[in-house]
Amino acid sequence: MKSIIILFLINLIVVIVKCREQSVLTWMGLERTNETINSDLEQILSLTQILDSVAFERFNLGANSTLIVNNFTDVQYPLQTAGLKTLPMVSTCCPFGRPEVIEYARQLINNPQPFIDSAIQHAIDEGFDGWNIDIEPVGGDERDSIGYANFIDSFAKQLHQYNKTLTVCAATWTPFWNLSLLAQTSVDKIYTMSTYAGTFQGFQSALQFAIQSIPLNKLAVGVMTVDENNQPFSTEELTQRFQLIINNNIKSLGIWSSPIPLNWLPFLKQFVSS
Repeated sequence: MKSIIILFLINLIVVIVKCREQSVLTWMGLERTNETINSDLEQILSLTQILDSVAFERFNLGANSTLIVNNFTDVQYPLQTAGLKTLPMVSTCCPFGRPEVIEYARQLINNPQPFIDSAIQHAIDEGFDGWNIDIEPVGGDERDSIGYANFIDSFAKQLHQYNKTLTVCAATWTPFWNLSLLAQTSVDKIYTMSTYAGTFQGFQSALQFAIQSIPLNKLAVGVMTVDENNQPFSTEELTQRFQLIINNNIKSLGIWSSPIPLNWLPFLKQFVSS
């Protein structure tokens, strides 16, 4: 009887999370960021009333539209079992700024289908709910931004045929990303990285630009757990940021990265119940 009650409560929590309007995702960097994986996973599993999605380092974009599997800890099963949406990342790390990344991105734009086919097969085989694309080249131009938006649109449409979702990370520090073009695609969510800004003024400015560029139903505001000096935010600073988020009717947040500081939890609880 006890096990039946526990199972019922878990299913009830999953239903509540899926039905609410607000969404909170956290990223796990795993071995790539020297994450304390077991501890962070334990925290995530304890926060299923706040979190509904987790993106985790697992794949890289390689040359000639290849999807590279990294030999990192597999966290798919415990996350999925807890009812969390799993969105493995495809990144171009590391280190940031490698000159070959823009070439990989252009190869993907010009010949996307091998990558898309591989990603769909992995999602089916491993049970992923979708993907989080985090391609960050240095450089790029307007033609690249158009081609990248076309790739994202095609990938999203093909994933939707399998009831999978697509999210993408984008910012404003390179013309490779065009937020307005990405917003016109079939992508499900756009996670803004310019809102990682350490100062409140920078955060406020980036948030307003994102709101002007992306419909609220597709906008997911990216937030970092530290400021420009790599120091944690005070309660006063969090109050300022979350008030701005709530006042602007933001429905989705992405937190870079786990573990989530304890002083964030009251603000996240307020956000998901707003």
